[in-house]
Amino acid sequence: MNADDLIAFLQPYFPEGFIQAANQGNKFDVRVVDSSFEGKRLVQRQQAVYGLVGDIIASGQIHALNIQALTPKEWDEKQANQ
Repeated sequence: MNADDLIAFLQPYFPEGFIQAANQGNKFDVRVVDSSFEGKRLVQRQQAVYGLVGDIIASGQIHALNIQALTPKEWDEKQANQ
């Protein structure tokens, strides 16, 4: 599995979302920007993404996963501050 594979796997679950991923071996960083995260705490957002990839993690294709889950508003604010 590589970053593009992870994006392709997650995209159907966040069809209106924006997803970025990078990997070094089987260690991944993923950013998911989606309106479904609105009103959810950070841990709930991460659990939503982690729950989708649980089987992939269990298989060993992903060893470590760093998740950044943002609402569109949070992403816009982050982009404006850079």
